[in-house]
Amino acid sequence: MSELDCIVIGYNEGDFRDYSLMCERSGPGTPEWQIYRKEHLEMDGRPMSWMDALSTLRNKATGRSDRYHVGEVFNLAGLYLTNFLRRHGVTADAISLFGGERERLARILAQRPAVVAVTTTFYVNILSVIPVVEFVREHSPTSHIVVGGPLIDNICIDGITEEVQDLFYGMGADSYVWESQGERALVELCEAVKGGKPLDDIANLVTCPDGDWVANRRRPEANDLHLGSIDWSGFSPEHIGVTAQTRTARSCAFKCSFCDYPTRAGALTTASVDVVRDELRAMAELGVKNLVFVDDTFNVPPKRFKELCRMMIEENLGLNWYSYFRCSNARDDETFDLAAESGCRGVFLGIESGDADILAQMNKLAQDSQYRAGIARLKERGITTFASIIVGFPGESERTIQNTIDFVNETGPTFWRAQPWWANPRSPIYRNKEVLGIEGAGYSWSHATMDSRQAAQWCDVMFDKVTESVWLPLYDFDFWALPYLDGKGVGAEQLVSLLRTTQDLMRERDLPHPDTARLGALHKRLAEDVAALDMAPSRFTYAS
Repeated sequence: MSELDCIVIGYNEGDFRDYSLMCERSGPGTPEWQIYRKEHLEMDGRPMSWMDALSTLRNKATGRSDRYHVGEVFNLAGLYLTNFLRRHGVTADAISLFGGERERLARILAQRPAVVAVTTTFYVNILSVIPVVEFVREHSPTSHIVVGGPLIDNICIDGITEEVQDLFYGMGADSYVWESQGERALVELCEAVKGGKPLDDIANLVTCPDGDWVANRRRPEANDLHLGSIDWSGFSPEHIGVTAQTRTARSCAFKCSFCDYPTRAGALTTASVDVVRDELRAMAELGVKNLVFVDDTFNVPPKRFKELCRMMIEENLGLNWYSYFRCSNARDDETFDLAAESGCRGVFLGIESGDADILAQMNKLAQDSQYRAGIARLKERGITTFASIIVGFPGESERTIQNTIDFVNETGPTFWRAQPWWANPRSPIYRNKEVLGIEGAGYSWSHATMDSRQAAQWCDVMFDKVTESVWLPLYDFDFWALPYLDGKGVGAEQLVSLLRTTQDLMRERDLPHPDTARLGALHKRLAEDVAALDMAPSRFTYAS
């Protein structure tokens, strides 16, 4: 009998070369191509992500083989599921980053765990799942492999169709959990596999008993957040590190018309302040210094947010924190004062647009004045801000985009990024698709005022015209790289300087006739600035 019942595998970052080829196949002018061009650099004659470029330049200066990656911040889904299993008597462990921990994973798989659970929190297709399943099959062929999470929930939205059957066969797992939560199903699966019992009574599980994939009965899970709170003492300081994620709530209180998450996740559910207090104490004891709250609306409800801030001030655990933040729900100076005093270092602002008509179409329940006041108050208190912008939403035009450009330049958030609208057919806006003329989905769409290629072109225009804020890359970076890099010794001011240089590099590189001398000077400046950083070593390294 295996000593380990289940190993939970977190994020598989994939190969950037595969990603670049996929974007190149999409072709110039597509959203995929536009996003790719604004998130990679070219080092040693090949394209690489911004973080890999940073690692490459650091290693040239230090002679080390460090691999800096946001996956060094332990995958929260992996931690949460492992903790949930342990609370229910299942022995479990977790892997955060598949590519960075292959050797450790191979050692764990040598124990022949009964079940291997693969999470899919950040995946939009099955490509990241396949190599994980193949690796497990090679190293532990007797383990039962189950895949769950948002990818499976999205795939099965229309039931177990022929296309879904093909996707399940393509991934190659033994079963799939079809439920937006799924923790209970995983516990029951581990118990059944370990005990040699049939799987057909496990709710929300999809299996293939006779050649066709069959879904067991559906039963929505409503797992108690308090019972699921993480016992951090069960994890080692070496694996957790100085930056860690946690959550204090599930789902979102709002119903933006571009997002179907609240529908899938159910009503907003929050943990008590005392439960959060206990978690923060345990995290501080592990040596955590930077805390990331992944709640979709951390400062909602406003009264609870103030209570959380007062608790953190009272505890004085020396934790700096980062989170999503809604300016429309921060209505007084006390809110901002409490945030700053409790350790807030940076916030993700889902601004989406600087135009009132587009905000109304998005059902953002926010006004331009609230955004402007909120960003100003955050900046006054030294809190780093990141403004996320969507380009091309139904109703978008040259006028609305210019309003957004003016907004970003006038408010000057520390960082910003614009992306073409990703058209989700399950989002509320699609209820009006005929009226708005919406056709297509994903990154291939058109509507009455714009199409996806035009949106990509406007993102490039904004990249050049926004001068009072710094562009933030997306691939393996995003806002969540800020707390990670802060934990490595790279603060926001240093990052602003590095990213300004890389913005200049991207602009020059993408000109029809780039100036090679200027490109060389920019590369030299970037290399010198990276070499001058005082960075802590990474936990992951490149294979020799």
